[in-house]
Amino acid sequence: MPIKLIVSDLDGTLLTEKKVISDYTKEALMYAIEKGCHFIPATGRALGAVPKEVLHFPGVEYVITSNGAAVYSVSEGKRVYQCRMCPGAIETVAGLPRYPEAALEIFIEGIPYGQEDYIQEPERFGATSFGAAYVKKTRISVKDIYAFALENREKIDSIAFATADPAVKEKIRSMLLKEVKDIYVTSSVSHMLEAGHINAGKGNTLSVMLKRLGITEEEAMAFGDGDNDMEMLSLVKYGIAMKNGSENCKKSASYITETNEQNGVGKAIYKFVL
Repeated sequence: MPIKLIVSDLDGTLLTEKKVISDYTKEALMYAIEKGCHFIPATGRALGAVPKEVLHFPGVEYVITSNGAAVYSVSEGKRVYQCRMCPGAIETVAGLPRYPEAALEIFIEGIPYGQEDYIQEPERFGATSFGAAYVKKTRISVKDIYAFALENREKIDSIAFATADPAVKEKIRSMLLKEVKDIYVTSSVSHMLEAGHINAGKGNTLSVMLKRLGITEEEAMAFGDGDNDMEMLSLVKYGIAMKNGSENCKKSASYITETNEQNGVGKAIYKFVL
């Protein structure tokens, strides 16, 4: 069967470490689009943090954001699907023990918010130099992020914790899974722990979009590098992990391509899209 849909994660996958799409990969995507493929970016980012280069790329009609919590139509400028967190889950999270080594982010209606000290010094919580610049550019600083979360409990798409301490990350993961109902917990990069509604996740939301577009799993290709991409890669026939991806991501894939710095997405497109 010909490939009719390409879905790609952004950071560590479609984007280089400088957070741009390489010229080689742009050419490959255009080749696929001219062959009749749909192209959907799928990211853990909120809509407001998705690069304009991605949103305005020719052929992009839909964008999966916040690890599957929301899908936007680019041409219509509105949501066409959402799976928000339960207000009760947010209340439970706000009442859990807090670790000073971990910073909280919340995504509300496509806008990312973060606690004040995290925005001021992202590196302290594990961000790279490029990641720190991205956080400072895209996040809105909130002094009391937990009070803000409670005030907006009805509108939250997803939340995330940033920490440079792996032990703290695992403590928070265990706590969320044990104490919070109807929650999905994943990780896109080593210092981040992300959570959403149990029915969210890139895989479940991609399934919704396949039905919307009338495309089967056998006609779809997905790219990813993180644990939050595993379900998406497992869902489709052409589930492709990046060589720089996590071990869990690679295990869920049917094929491993080159790294994001070596045009891995573009090379796989040329290999499989005929």
